[in-house]
Amino acid sequence: MLRLKIMLAAALLLSIFCGCGQARLTPEAEPDSVKVSPQLRTADGASTIVPGHFVIIYSDGRAPAPYSSATATLNPSDVQAQALEDDATFTRLSTVPGVDFVLRDRYVEGHQISSPGNPNLPIDPNQPDSFYRSSQNWAVLQAGGYGAGVPGGPTFGPWDRTQGAGIRIAILDSGVDVTHPDIAPNLALSLTEVDTTALPTPCDDGTPQDQQGHGTWTASLATGAAGPGTGGVIGVAPQATLLNIKVLERIPTSAGAQCTTSQAAGLLSWVLLGINDAVTHKADIVSLSLGSVVDLQSGDGAGWKAAFDRATHAASAAGVVVIAAVGNDALDLSGTGANPARYIELPAQARYVLPVVAATNPACAESLAPNAACAPGPVTRPFYSNFGVSLNAIAAPGGSFPNVSDSGVNGWIRGACSMSGCFNLGPSAYVQAMGTSASAPLVAGAAALLRATHPHWNAEQTINALRLSASHSGSMQEPQLNTGAALTLP
Repeated sequence: MLRLKIMLAAALLLSIFCGCGQARLTPEAEPDSVKVSPQLRTADGASTIVPGHFVIIYSDGRAPAPYSSATATLNPSDVQAQALEDDATFTRLSTVPGVDFVLRDRYVEGHQISSPGNPNLPIDPNQPDSFYRSSQNWAVLQAGGYGAGVPGGPTFGPWDRTQGAGIRIAILDSGVDVTHPDIAPNLALSLTEVDTTALPTPCDDGTPQDQQGHGTWTASLATGAAGPGTGGVIGVAPQATLLNIKVLERIPTSAGAQCTTSQAAGLLSWVLLGINDAVTHKADIVSLSLGSVVDLQSGDGAGWKAAFDRATHAASAAGVVVIAAVGNDALDLSGTGANPARYIELPAQARYVLPVVAATNPACAESLAPNAACAPGPVTRPFYSNFGVSLNAIAAPGGSFPNVSDSGVNGWIRGACSMSGCFNLGPSAYVQAMGTSASAPLVAGAAALLRATHPHWNAEQTINALRLSASHSGSMQEPQLNTGAALTLP
């Protein structure tokens, strides 16, 4: 049985305490406990199968093909299926020539924990990057986003060698706000794999525009733009090119809920297609702040592992560095003793993926006590972060409690958000939040700096460099991202 450790708000991806932007939650909309969409998870915490939806894996290496028995056919000459004939459809699809195996599609969710807080300070258009110059920027600084390139920032660091120019980072998420001043300057591609007929929602139109906020937040941490005409934040690789590949949509958090209480979710088939898109469009880095927990002892759990292994192996072979957040369920995914792990997080535990756990702010040590204040302390793995995914995982800022300030030292991470919808706050240009969703794009930005410095390195060499250079400390099992040290490797 998968054991979910729930502390405070520790739990699923949307244990929502959002701390945030220009708007704030109304008292009626503000959640007072952990909320998990019942249709997205089974009772033991694994991702739920989507009735009538399948993923076809071909033996010749073609991209996976999503299939809905309710609305479509794979090929009229191959198979005809009716709605709700799951078992019969599964058998028919499995016997189509060229099909290696068939999987029942599952839900996937964006990894975030967030909190209602005071509104942001306004951005002065004459002072771009003002959040970067504040204590709110701690996570980007910890991840290596500093140097002489920005007035008011540290005078020497990774940016004195590179800011990631020429490197293409694909963010597979809920889309991005394509007009945001921290996003638009670096945005080179926007496409969507979201199919609103396969997973209908009243909260999202399926376009590449981010209507939930999660994707904009993660993208800004990786490659938020810097300089005149931009907004308040800067990413770790501010000159890298952004590829927006939408694989999540905004859906209500529970049956009957309004869009004011919503989350980023989608289908695992969309994520597989998104990885293929990233390879096709020549991404150098893929960042995935999303995941599904699958049971390897279930009928197709091992098949999902195999499907993602194929996709991430193909990406690595094409030179693409794949980085994924491990999730926010506070789970030990290592198994116990001689027993192998039964439940795994995908895509974080697929082959050739660099899994990333969260770490706290050393200037605001984790405290779950009510009304706690920030105080310096050791960097630790925060209460919500999954762990035990791999001896090769690294840690990067994800944030934790306390969340005490909109402008000063804080445990949360400031990033851009979407004016089409920011978590559960309505339109908001910026947000404070926490979760492993922050950790993955921060590492993706660091990987972009490394690839720009060593353009002839392949994906495996880049990941190995990030692992070998990570800093070990007694307070964490996982070593912590050290971009400066990685850049000194020959």
